Amino acid sequence: MVPKPGFHLATTDAAQIAHWWIRWPDALIGSPVPATRCAIDIDPRNGGSIDALEKEAGSPVPTLTVWSGREDGGRHLFYRRPEGELTQTRIKKLGCDLKDGGKGYTILPPSPHPDTGKPYRWEIQPLANMSRELYELIHYEPPVARWPVEASEAKLFGILRKMGEAQNGERNKLLYWCGCRLAEASYPDTAWDALAQVAESGGLSRSEIRNTIRSAQRTGDDQ
Repeated sequence: MVPKPGFHLATTDAAQIAHWWIRWPDALIGSPVPATRCAIDIDPRNGGSIDALEKEAGSPVPTLTVWSGREDGGRHLFYRRPEGELTQTRIKKLGCDLKDGGKGYTILPPSPHPDTGKPYRWEIQPLANMSRELYELIHYEPPVARWPVEASEAKLFGILRKMGEAQNGERNKLLYWCGCRLAEASYPDTAWDALAQVAESGGLSRSEIRNTIRSAQRTGDDQ
């Protein structure tokens, strides 16, 4: 069987690595992303920035990071890979890529960047689990066929009442559920404002409400 090309040829065999370095002394260090990890690649050349990512998913959890030798703010954020199928469709719009475990590679320090000659460098942090908001941004949910759902005043009152009756510990989860119901029926902005007001009166912070509503709206857009 002919071996797969690219990162599939990666090895930890010291003799083979020494042979490669002798043959290609200016090569960069490419390493497959382990199946137990994934990485978010923030690429400023495609409009990516930490600010754009934070706007959609909140501040990333501090984790093991590799900074690009291009020195333009580009970096790889490494996380423990969450369960389930992942997709980069939504983060592509933010100028970011997903390096899914077992399916790609990244450049490791101290490789010199071919454009600047500056080395890639580590930011040593414990490998972390990604935040729920970031996970929802890359989590893939297969499309499900649904009967058309119509918006109505009675249904809206029922959704708001359910949100208002939420107990401690379940408010954020229930807010997401209520938001999905608004999204699937294409309720207007006034309905979303009303839902946010009920959630805030129940004790959720504005940042929690904003992030959860965005997640529900993205879920509605993907269906």
